[in-house]
Amino acid sequence: MKTNFFLALGALLACAVVPVAAQETITFPSRASDLAHDSYWSVVEFGEGCCKLDFSVRRWDDGSWQAGSAFDYNWQNYDWNLPLYAPANGEVISCWRNYPDNSHPGAERPANVDPGGNRVGILTDEDNVIWLNHFKSGTIPASLCPPNSGSQQFPDTATVQGNWHLGFYVDPADRVRVKEGDFIGRIGNSGRSTAPHLHMQMHEVVSQDAWGREALSSPIPMRFRNSWGNRFEADETLSSSGWHRHRGEGLTGDPLCPVYQYDAPECGFSHIHASPYLRRADAAAGAIKTGGDVLFVSANRAVTATVAENNDHLRLISWELVGVDEWEREGDLDGPAIHKVVLSEPNSNFVLAALHLANDNLRMVAYQVTGPGNFVEVADYDAGEVSELEVARVGSRTVTAVRTAEGDLKLIAWELDFANNGTVSIDRLGETSTGPASRIAVASARQFTGVYTALRNSGGNLMVIPWDLTSNGMDFIRGDDVTSGTAGTEISVASLAQGVAVAMRDGSGNLQLKTWSASGIDIGSLRSTASAGEVSEVSLLTTPLGESNLTTPVRDSDGYLSMIGWAVDGDGENLRRLGSVRTSGAATGIAADSVERSYSGLDPRDMIATVMRASDGDLRLIAWDTNLVNP
Repeated sequence: MKTNFFLALGALLACAVVPVAAQETITFPSRASDLAHDSYWSVVEFGEGCCKLDFSVRRWDDGSWQAGSAFDYNWQNYDWNLPLYAPANGEVISCWRNYPDNSHPGAERPANVDPGGNRVGILTDEDNVIWLNHFKSGTIPASLCPPNSGSQQFPDTATVQGNWHLGFYVDPADRVRVKEGDFIGRIGNSGRSTAPHLHMQMHEVVSQDAWGREALSSPIPMRFRNSWGNRFEADETLSSSGWHRHRGEGLTGDPLCPVYQYDAPECGFSHIHASPYLRRADAAAGAIKTGGDVLFVSANRAVTATVAENNDHLRLISWELVGVDEWEREGDLDGPAIHKVVLSEPNSNFVLAALHLANDNLRMVAYQVTGPGNFVEVADYDAGEVSELEVARVGSRTVTAVRTAEGDLKLIAWELDFANNGTVSIDRLGETSTGPASRIAVASARQFTGVYTALRNSGGNLMVIPWDLTSNGMDFIRGDDVTSGTAGTEISVASLAQGVAVAMRDGSGNLQLKTWSASGIDIGSLRSTASAGEVSEVSLLTTPLGESNLTTPVRDSDGYLSMIGWAVDGDGENLRRLGSVRTSGAATGIAADSVERSYSGLDPRDMIATVMRASDGDLRLIAWDTNLVNP
């Protein structure tokens, strides 16, 4: 890896004619959640020719940027041993995994090692080949690497035919399929590498060569999505206003673009934040017992509902999101003693709070949110005993999903009634019950006017049920449900464009995600499953502009809030994991909501608000700018 810009100028002729770029977009093969705080990827070399890029991690430390390669030992390097993930769906077409790593940065490199060292080449479903080079010895899974699945360090032959080193090439019958987001190895210092780093390049498959193998174009620009880029300022500080969404722009490696500073989108951006979620605004507000709930009541206003630490009473706070970088606290209101609160917005500027009271009864309370952000209680309604409580909005109605005193799932539809004299009342509409449920979740449906419920039934299995709500709100019509294996202790559900998704904590304590297709009110077949690491809290939501792409805010194995992105087709097919990010410090009682925002100077965007109890016991509200839109 070299960082001499003048070497990049020598590649000008090689870049003079760039092939027409394929339109495939890919995910950056790292995750922000794997990096230390204030660390970002950066392009550190264009000098190998057009569109061949070297990436390394830089860290903001004590008022300046520290380069990850400026150390004497591999293990000190910021890149060393970082996990890498498949940037696209495809098959492993070329692989080697057991070259020894160079002993330290700057070490003499062995002559009998291929320049790329340990590498993975992926033939994507769009007929491009993506190379990732310099993996740490032995970290590429043996199952992905048929030519080198054993312990052999060096290939049998150095024969090269066409674009392929025969010792690394995988014949079509032996190719292993990878899905975007699958683990493929860890960064090392193998091959002709001067320090640990990631080398990437991409080629189009243009024909067959004389030996019947894939013939490749010259390198083409890599076009990333679901991540962010940022330019350096003149003093190399990170610009808070300079974040740019990666939605198919190319990192071309054009040698006319300076290595560390860029003036045009086609040249890339100095820093890469490998996550769809960019943390924007933070606010804190007093000691709470649980995180409660958060609800956007407009594009610029959110309401948090929590349980106060000192007296277990409801605490409502309204917040104004100023731009994308600041929360301003507005009105406050304290309510009765409760175990739990969840929120719905059945009408503009009104919040319907479903309260699990300290006496274990359900109370519905309607609040008007005034222009200055103050709360005015306008109506309430007491219902029966409950032990669990969730809500979903269905048009101007709210559906509560509760676990009754007998342990059954009950759905109740509610509506605000506005009288001519200006008074407001809460009308209890239709209701229905089904069998025992020890865990429940509910979400509004997209395909019909109703909800999906997900529950753990009497047999301990996951059951997903669709419910249509009649036009007068008085009856629930049950559609064809599905049962799918053992349910976890934490469950959340969300609707897809033509399907439904469930996230849960499985029996091993890991996050598990399942998707089904749906037709009308009936659920179809199981389409995809995926899993992630250990979690203890699980939430699941979609964003208005993100189509069926999903977000799982979770409490991870370290007790931190982690935001994990997932891409999926509208019918539940092709579920794969995108980037992720996490906070520092413990978090409990996590809840989230999303809203579409559009205002002067910024493109239409989805924002996610998360609320939690932070490690210091205070309420913490975070606004996340998202990039889940498919290019």
